[in-house]
Amino acid sequence: MPDRRDLDIGELMTAFDAVVRANASLMTQLSSRAGVHDTALRALVLVSDTGYSTPTEVAGFLGLTSGAVTNMIDRLTGAGLLERRPNPADRRGSLLALTPAGEDVVADLRERYAVVLRAVDAAHGRDLHPVLNDLATGLLDQAATAASDDADR
Repeated sequence: MPDRRDLDIGELMTAFDAVVRANASLMTQLSSRAGVHDTALRALVLVSDTGYSTPTEVAGFLGLTSGAVTNMIDRLTGAGLLERRPNPADRRGSLLALTPAGEDVVADLRERYAVVLRAVDAAHGRDLHPVLNDLATGLLDQAATAASDDADR
């Protein structure tokens, strides 16, 4: 008979996998609705979070090459979701900022998440915030450990 702790972690992994799949489904639907790839939607959210970003920052965040990010930025500017602005700190570089249409795309995404998070938080006694913070911290710690393991190889 399996240990109860094994069942608990299995159940947690199944639930977490369901959250990951549901999130991917929502991101796919919202990116399709905006006429962009999922990765481009993540770039728009990053630019929204920072107020502006450089192409290098976007590339690092998304794990893309500079060429891939340049192509994506070209598509997003062509779609009217993003604009390039001169970078006062680097004459050769640019800063990326959302256009009003880009802001609308990110606002739609945030509102859909807000609806779900408010409902789940209310259903669980308003205790979701610390749980999500702990989950994010744990995942970031594991990412750092994995990067360290790769560096040691």
